[in-house]
Amino acid sequence: MQELKNSVYAGKRVKIKIVLPAIVLFTSLYYSFSFTTGIVIGYVLCKVFCALFVENGRIDSVFIDYGKWKVHLHHWIIGLVTLAGIWVIDYFYLPTFFAGVICGVIIQDIYDYNDWHKVIVRNEDFQKDKKV
Repeated sequence: MQELKNSVYAGKRVKIKIVLPAIVLFTSLYYSFSFTTGIVIGYVLCKVFCALFVENGRIDSVFIDYGKWKVHLHHWIIGLVTLAGIWVIDYFYLPTFFAGVICGVIIQDIYDYNDWHKVIVRNEDFQKDKKV
């Protein structure tokens, strides 16, 4: 009788050892695919938007005056603030695809622009750069 119980438990353990990793693998692939797709879409859409509007001068970059200084709100900063805000509002839940899209926007700014790290600029330097 004891051997029968052990064989039944052993059969259940084998099923759990197969099913549980399969569920984890499927979930991981689903979320990885969703996140990666979001990154690609966010990157491409942001690149097209910047080429059509920002680089043609139809939309100016966002600068905030702060006395002698100007604060440049790059879209990587706006993306981080958006991610943080949505993450807090949704109480630690953020759809994977949407997080990927915002990460794609952040990656596009950092990857495609050499001045992504210049956030605080003096007014004099800003005026010199505008004339050039």
